[in-house]
Amino acid sequence: MKHSIIFFFFLLILNCNPDPSSGFKIQIKSSGDKILIDDKISINIISTNNNIIDSIEYYLNDKLVSNEVKLVDYKVGENNVAAKIFSNNEIISINQKFDIYSNIEPEIMTYKVITEYKHDKNAYTQGLEFYNNQLYESTGLNGKSTLRKSDYKSGEILNIVKLDYEYFGEGLTIINDKIYQLTWKNNIGFIYDLDFNKIGNFDYGKSKEGWGLCNDGSFIYKSDGTNKIWILDPETLEEIRFIEVLTNRSKIKNINELEYIDGKIYANTYQFNRDVVIVINPLNGAVEKVIDFSGIRDRVTQKPDLDVMNGIAYFDGKIFVTGKNWDKLFEVEVVSK
Repeated sequence: MKHSIIFFFFLLILNCNPDPSSGFKIQIKSSGDKILIDDKISINIISTNNNIIDSIEYYLNDKLVSNEVKLVDYKVGENNVAAKIFSNNEIISINQKFDIYSNIEPEIMTYKVITEYKHDKNAYTQGLEFYNNQLYESTGLNGKSTLRKSDYKSGEILNIVKLDYEYFGEGLTIINDKIYQLTWKNNIGFIYDLDFNKIGNFDYGKSKEGWGLCNDGSFIYKSDGTNKIWILDPETLEEIRFIEVLTNRSKIKNINELEYIDGKIYANTYQFNRDVVIVINPLNGAVEKVIDFSGIRDRVTQKPDLDVMNGIAYFDGKIFVTGKNWDKLFEVEVVSK
């Protein structure tokens, strides 16, 4: 009981928004130490100078609500409560941001290696995707960045173009017979036809950098190294909106290479040198599974420039993974741990 009281008090402090100039602050209450999807929250206004409150209108993400809200069909991540306070013939507006976390504990998964294939040991893999039975790959590092197509069974490179030295290649995806490739910090992406002729460029919007890409056949998803995944219009490449990626405990940053598999986004994360893949619900950003790929890096040739796992591709109902400067591509089966 003592711990519950401490948690409640801690949450209350986090969600009070003192605004001395307004004379009011917003207080958001929840029963747990974090606010989760499906929780019920209460929103209250505290007068800091004993002003009389005639009435209040509450808004959650610009939608008029009562002061008690059941968080159904909300996305994880940052949300905003606003209040319009009618007091002494004045209208005073204040707001308070707060985070919603997933309400599920991610299922921990592991893997079985089904088959090993050759992979270019000098490919600093940034993006990996199958299209028309061929494996397409984007590689990084200034002066070494490429776009390539390979026969995944033999490892033979069928087509390759090199990026200019100034560009650090990042993720790629293919939709409607067009290849989209990111660069890291140049704030520009390239568009190619299937013969690797460059047919256009696109600029980033509010996303910070270029990291990973995938698509669901209708929209393109883009990671930028934060905990956000941006949803892009495949025709204009405009950033329409974004989801934030959270578990029931924390935000997941450094989201990297992406692959869309059976209605979920599979993502590498570039943090703590750990080889894991997270499985994300694209509707709300909640992490539903974590696949522990510990040990898979030990199966490739060890060399000084060997780097982390990065590269997920899906073809014919099978999942393939590789990493930066790995000399193997693995077909894997994901299983419960």
